[in-house]
This record gives sequence, C-alpha cells and structure tokens, in this order.
Amino acid sequence: MPIIKNLLALHKNTYLFLAVSWLCLITLASLVSVKIVQEVEHGMEVPDKLVHGVFYFVNTLLFFLYFNKSQIKNAIVKVSLFSFVYGIIIEVLQYVLPYERSFDLKDIIANSMGILIAIFLIKYALITRLR
Repeated sequence: MPIIKNLLALHKNTYLFLAVSWLCLITLASLVSVKIVQEVEHGMEVPDKLVHGVFYFVNTLLFFLYFNKSQIKNAIVKVSLFSFVYGIIIEVLQYVLPYERSFDLKDIIANSMGILIAIFLIKYALITRLR
C-alpha cells in the first residue's frame, strides 16, 4: 500500500501541523454561522453526518500519527478520547453561541463513528506497518 507507506514516512512535526490545521478546519466549519455554511454547501449533496464522520476520522488518524512513537495503545486511547471530547465541546458551543447552530446528539454519534473507524484502521492496518 504505497499511500500508507508515504503517509507513515512524513516527519513528526508535519503530522502535528496537519493535525492542528485539520482541528482548526473542524472548529471553523462547526462554529461559523449557518448562513455561511449554506452558501458554501450550495450545490453539494453530502450528508451532514458523513461530513462529521470524516472530520473526526481524519482528526483521530492525524493525531495518532503524531503521537505514535509513544506506547501505541495509550496513543490510541488518548487521541480517541481527545477527539470525542472535542466533538462534544463543539456541540455545546453550537448550543451556547449565537450563530444559529444547534446541539445535535446525532452529530456526536457520527463523530464517534468516524473515531471508531479510525481506531479500527489504526489497529488493523497501521500498527502492523509501524512495528
């Protein structure tokens, strides 16, 4: 799998840059006004829950790749827990902030599905390459 080889060959600081950039993208996309999101989404028919899953899948994967030099099991747990809690914080902020966004339990479930798929990929595809 050349994609996995290339992904694993990046420098550790590159993973950190990508992970933090991705987290900023998630935050921006999740907290901007609904009107802005509707303008960007105009003409795109991508299900909202799929977007949530992809956001948190990539987030979990990038942060794992940054932390993978530590104990792998601990890295998976810490990164997954961070992604999950971050998703909840975003949902609470959507409820509290006046940007016409709302808290949605289904978004948290979609985030969790993305995290679980990332864990599966990490455990069964990447860990064998890392060792």
